[in-house]
Amino acid sequence: MAALGSDTGGSVRIPSSACGIVGLKPTFGRVSRRGVFPLSNSLDTVGPMTRTVTDNAIVMNVIAGYDERDQSCANRPDEDFTRLLGQDISGLRIGVPQDYFYDMIDDEVRAAVQQAARTLEGLGAQVEECSIPALNDSISISGAILLTEAAEIHLDNLRERPDDFGSDVRGRLEEGAMTPAVSYIAAQRARTEFNRAIAEAMKTYDILLAPTNAVPAPRIGENVVEVGGVTEAKLALMPRLTRPHNICGIPTISVPCGFSSEGLPIGVQLAARPFEDALALQVAYAYEQATDWHSQRPPV
Repeated sequence: MAALGSDTGGSVRIPSSACGIVGLKPTFGRVSRRGVFPLSNSLDTVGPMTRTVTDNAIVMNVIAGYDERDQSCANRPDEDFTRLLGQDISGLRIGVPQDYFYDMIDDEVRAAVQQAARTLEGLGAQVEECSIPALNDSISISGAILLTEAAEIHLDNLRERPDDFGSDVRGRLEEGAMTPAVSYIAAQRARTEFNRAIAEAMKTYDILLAPTNAVPAPRIGENVVEVGGVTEAKLALMPRLTRPHNICGIPTISVPCGFSSEGLPIGVQLAARPFEDALALQVAYAYEQATDWHSQRPPV
């Protein structure tokens, strides 16, 4: 059983985490986006959502590959994304960035993700906390790029049929349309520095580990969420921890790592270097086999 989603700021990983399933945002350009209506051309990615890591890798075998009709698609040889599943992860270095990801996070999510890190350490991986200060620029970079590119895509409809958009979406598109070109250029320049900082960190670490969502899934109809005594808009909080990986385009997989006290699923993200999607799947599979979160179902 599998589904496909588009991930511009986390829209594969966020629902996967909230539903207790596996969601992969592949390396930018690894999967063709032809046929998918765009939102942000430099951030959009297509990826699979599945019950297990194995199923995820199998779907990647089907959907990954070069497509000359998608100008963002990377011309790389085909590969078997299942080839590393089951291989030992001993000796792999896993960094746990303390910047940004833990600034605003639910205590139960924090505890579940910390336990996931300990589980991987028990499997032989070298796990250590690290610092990547550039992560703190994630919101400003992603916001400026996403809103501006989305506004450009929807500009004609926004002018001719504004009432066809919901008020929240229309407001965000209008904000993007009013963003000065110099702000977009500045965001892209900041993105280059951001990507350089992530690449530098990944010279040391094979995998970067982080929570997928800052909080368990909010209830339907909730527009604001409280975390750490602070009230945040749901639309701002939910993609907060997934945006960094879209900025730099690295492969990132969310796997189940526990439940809240209310029985709501919690996910952990594992990110690898560009085009090392199979490595992210390998580590995710090792974690999945060492736990049973993927097979548990909360009472409904």
